[in-house]
Amino acid sequence: MISLESHNQKVYKETGATALSCLILQDGKTVYESYTGTHSREYGAKKVQEDSRFNIASIRKSYIGFALACMIAEGEIRGLDQNLYAYFPEIPVIEGTTIRHVLTHTHGLAEKDGKWIRMFPPGENWFYNNAGVNLLISLLQTVSGKTVAQILDEQVFQKAGFSESGWEKSEENLVLNFLSDPSLQLDDSGVDSNLYCSTRDLAKWGELFLARGKNAGILTPDAFNEMTSVQFTGLPQLPKHGYFWWVKEEDFPKNEIGPNVPKGSYQLLGITGCICLVMPEYNAVAVRMLNQAGQNRNFDYMDDVRTFGDLAAGMAGAKQGKDQVALARNPPYNQ
Repeated sequence: MISLESHNQKVYKETGATALSCLILQDGKTVYESYTGTHSREYGAKKVQEDSRFNIASIRKSYIGFALACMIAEGEIRGLDQNLYAYFPEIPVIEGTTIRHVLTHTHGLAEKDGKWIRMFPPGENWFYNNAGVNLLISLLQTVSGKTVAQILDEQVFQKAGFSESGWEKSEENLVLNFLSDPSLQLDDSGVDSNLYCSTRDLAKWGELFLARGKNAGILTPDAFNEMTSVQFTGLPQLPKHGYFWWVKEEDFPKNEIGPNVPKGSYQLLGITGCICLVMPEYNAVAVRMLNQAGQNRNFDYMDDVRTFGDLAAGMAGAKQGKDQVALARNPPYNQ
């Protein structure tokens, strides 16, 4: 079977990326770490290393989901089944759409030519787009009086020491995002897809959820359980989500989590090629960062994500098995 290193290098070449990193943590320790390439194609570009920060694209949605959990914990928002029309009466088409629908991509909404349209009734199908998250961002800013970036900085980044994570207006000293639109005027409020993280900070994000916030003084274990538990079950054979986390209950063709990844695992994905996979059964977090250069029609995105997960799970599972054998042969001495 192909190794994780070989798979990542294959993806690195096929996607035209200049930067790649991979980090697997198990039981709080590094079991695999790799850094390849440079921040851009420019002559003298900085080499990829531990503090290199990548654009994590749609992985940012889980941070927005976390901000929502904070607002629920503070009583600013009652819960997931609130009708969004109560907050946005100027958009009649969203009537019947709840926060739960938004988190699980079952809202059926889309934005076209500056107008809101409905593709299907809420809860009757699944379709991945950014319309729902844009509504959620507006809701969070309205009820809190703060930007999403401010909420996260106060509630997570400062408390847990996320010093290499944040929304950036300039790519200076950052890994180049080839998929960004240079015509957009990005800000650092948390509205746009310009959240940059180092590999180790994204792994720390996964560990925060794996440990259910233990020792971080952030939310409660129940809140973390809810964020990583399936929040809508009415659509079999379609992806399942927590607070924007992809959650594995079973394997099926459209599941973007590999068949060999243990049940109960949850994952984040970004179009730049970034992945954060949390495997509670193995007490492990696997992160891959990439800055793919475009959408290669010959590149099988689904196969890449599933293969990465299976290989990471194989590595973590094998180590866990060896540790258990070693423990059985050398049990701890109890006085």
